[in-house]
Amino acid sequence: MRPRWHFILLSALAAIGAIFVLLALLYMASLSLFFLHANGALSVPAFGGRGWFSFIRSIPWLLILLIVIFAVLLEIVVRRYAFVYRKSLLLSAVIIVVVTFLGGFLIAATPFHRQMAFYADHNELPPPLAFVYGAPFRAPPPPDIYHGIILATTTDGFIIVDQNGAGTTTVRIDGRTRLPDGVDFSVGTDVVVVGDRIGSSTVQAFGVRESDE
Repeated sequence: MRPRWHFILLSALAAIGAIFVLLALLYMASLSLFFLHANGALSVPAFGGRGWFSFIRSIPWLLILLIVIFAVLLEIVVRRYAFVYRKSLLLSAVIIVVVTFLGGFLIAATPFHRQMAFYADHNELPPPLAFVYGAPFRAPPPPDIYHGIILATTTDGFIIVDQNGAGTTTVRIDGRTRLPDGVDFSVGTDVVVVGDRIGSSTVQAFGVRESDE
């Protein structure tokens, strides 16, 4: 027979492993939401089918794959506990998904990732963390999404300073432009635009709305 300390040690290791995996899940879920907010993709589903298509193209699929893998791993680890294995597999999986993305939204609402991304852009993070905030994980926004702050208004739209550092873009609005939040755009407003480029720095807007905070 195995001594009691053996089972206590295994339980402690399993608990530590479950906590580590859960924290990793929360981190990756919040990082995915941060990336989607940073490139404006969280706001574009309001524009209908084209908006949803642009949103899907913006999803950081590598992070989503890691989230799925860690969620399965967490399910395997916690199934050893009676309060979990007595529940159905579907119920425990749903609980993990809800906790992961609810926690991810809460973390993404804090300045944590914004500060980390700032440090990464200025080469002030060690290589492992700098890599996480780099191109392999950050899905580039589709070419028809523009996210920026209104610098000035024009007779038929406004000029934005792109959040991605690409400079300024002139946005044209006409009667066909979808405006879920109305047309009250003023200087300093953070907006997301989906549209087609005309020339080198002008965009004909398909849809415009304020960026979700």
